Amino acid sequence: MLSACAGMGGQLGTSMTVVNYSGKGYDWVAVAQPQTPKQAEAAEMIGPYGAGGIMCCVNLPAQWQPGMQLIVQTKDETKAKTAAEWDKERIPLQLRTVDVPRYEASDVGTVWVQLLPDDKVALVVSRYDPSNANWPGAIKGWPKPSLEYKRKIWAEDLKRETELLKVMQQAIQDPKVNNKDRPAMQETINDIKINIDKLERALK
Repeated sequence: MLSACAGMGGQLGTSMTVVNYSGKGYDWVAVAQPQTPKQAEAAEMIGPYGAGGIMCCVNLPAQWQPGMQLIVQTKDETKAKTAAEWDKERIPLQLRTVDVPRYEASDVGTVWVQLLPDDKVALVVSRYDPSNANWPGAIKGWPKPSLEYKRKIWAEDLKRETELLKVMQQAIQDPKVNNKDRPAMQETINDIKINIDKLERALK
């Protein structure tokens, strides 16, 4: 799947993709070898209920062996709103030792890091993605946002649209506004009102 990752000394160079099934965001998700747990081989940041890109590379033995493990590094998403807050924030790097499930050399394409609710982590090694019928993992399919998470996003969108409506309503009343621009501004206001109505109905 990822030809750029070449095998090294009996190792298979595979890509890494992170799939987040939780409502929690992460600023850092990486895979490392047990002998060098703080040395990331591939890393990604991922939002709630999201899927990452193809990151290179994670080295795996050409032949799976019982007891194989990898280290999954995670760092929670920042809550800082300003650069000053971010500078003072100290989010710890968490290391989790995760079992590598059985794989065949012919099936190796990607190390899939599955971030699950309650801070659980699972690994799947496969050239198929979670939606494929041949996917070997226990957790199948792509993440689906919970209703609680959807309502949180809708509430944030409603607040943003309401604030924008106020700005546009004030702007259109400004006598300095060119009359030629007013129809387009009014159309924008109407669209915002429609969005607000949809969001309010979704939150009921």
